Amino acid sequence: MSDAAGFGGLLKTARLVREIDAGECLRRNALTEKRPGLKLRQGSVVTVLETLDQGNAFLVEFAEKKAPEKCDWLGVLYPAEIEFLKAANQ
Repeated sequence: MSDAAGFGGLLKTARLVREIDAGECLRRNALTEKRPGLKLRQGSVVTVLETLDQGNAFLVEFAEKKAPEKCDWLGVLYPAEIEFLKAANQ
C-alpha cells in the first residue's frame, strides 16, 4: 500500500460518529472469521487503511484490543460515518 488512506503514506485514525449494530457489523465485515455480536460503538477509533472512490469511502480496520496482527472488523465506511482525528504532532 503505497499511499495508505491517501495521506502521503501515513495511516490515519478516525472516530465513528454513529453506532453500527451487531447485524450491520456482521454484514459489512470483510473478514472471513467474523466475531458474532461485535458492535462498533459511536466514538470507537478505527484505522483508515485506504481511501476509495476519491475520498467517498474508506477501507478501515477496528480492533477492540490494540495488538499486532489483531483485527476484529474490516470494512468500508463512508465520510458521514467517521471523523478524522488530528495527529498528536498537529
